[in-house]
Amino acid sequence: MNQLKIMDALVLRETPSQRIVWKRKILELREECLSLKRQGKYYDRIVNANARTQRERTELTLRRRPKSDRNNDADIENLAEETQSLHQSHLLVDDLLNSGQASLSGLVDQRLRLRGVRRVVANIGYRLGITNTTMRIIQRRDITDAYLVLAGVLFTCVIIYLCYFHFEKK
Repeated sequence: MNQLKIMDALVLRETPSQRIVWKRKILELREECLSLKRQGKYYDRIVNANARTQRERTELTLRRRPKSDRNNDADIENLAEETQSLHQSHLLVDDLLNSGQASLSGLVDQRLRLRGVRRVVANIGYRLGITNTTMRIIQRRDITDAYLVLAGVLFTCVIIYLCYFHFEKK
């Protein structure tokens, strides 16, 4: 980078027509220099990550190997605790899956009930003499209400966002 600064100083000595060409070349060199630095840092990070991963892997495998018979009982005890922990984890995951499945089945039941309610309301409307035009007006009102709710939610979010940044600056 120091040489690029020197080159910038030397460009000022050139003729105006040559300055543009040399400034462009120096800019390209700067960009290439930055690109090479980034690539070097990326390569260094990857190499260090791979070396660290390999070192951790060897440390873990060395821990698993029995060193002598006197540590064998401790290793067996550690393995038993690990097995018990894994079993408890499996039970917790099964509970979570069952809870999720129950929630989904509840939502399916609710959808079926709401679909039935819509039919019942339509039947009541037909019995009372509500026309299709009135039903369309009601449906349009539902859509308009949904837009109003969405606008209110967005407005509230904007207000919260503005308050957050107002108090964050203080």
